[in-house]
Amino acid sequence: MGKRAQLILLLALPIAALRMTTIDVAAVRAAAAPFSCAILRRGDKLLAEVRGADAQAAAGRLTCYGGKRERGESSLQCLLRELNEELGWAPGDIPAEPACSLLVDGYLIAHFYEAGVDRTDFVVEQGRSFAFVDEGDARWSAWHARVLAARGDAVAVYDDGGDPSATLELLRKVPTAGEDGLERRYYEPL
Repeated sequence: MGKRAQLILLLALPIAALRMTTIDVAAVRAAAAPFSCAILRRGDKLLAEVRGADAQAAAGRLTCYGGKRERGESSLQCLLRELNEELGWAPGDIPAEPACSLLVDGYLIAHFYEAGVDRTDFVVEQGRSFAFVDEGDARWSAWHARVLAARGDAVAVYDDGGDPSATLELLRKVPTAGEDGLERRYYEPL
């Protein structure tokens, strides 16, 4: 079986298998996530990207800053690059370990790193905006709200109700393992 066929088979495993297994947190943290994000705290507020109504993902919602990992990048390198691109700034004290990793329908989506914010003046692209908001703000996207609630657990598990089509579409936009070495793994004990 070729690598592409193996990848398709791996992505097609049922979500029920995730519910029946214990998640190996160390394996999740060691795996290459396709996305890296930052939970940026200033006092009792979090810095959030306010997504426009025309955004491709999470339209009209709040999200953490971050983005897609590029070829050869570590998760931390990706995060620093994305923060510099999106805010014109990156914190100097990002921990080496993520505060939380996000699994959606059994697929590793992102590592979330937590750091402090020492400023309020950011350079953002025209048409984009940011805000300092409460952790419990109702505008957080469903995935981000789940991560914020689960940070103490190290892994946030989100089940979209048995329809992984949105998650699979997101992963289709990321290069496959054969193209850049990113891992695509369905998590069960290793």
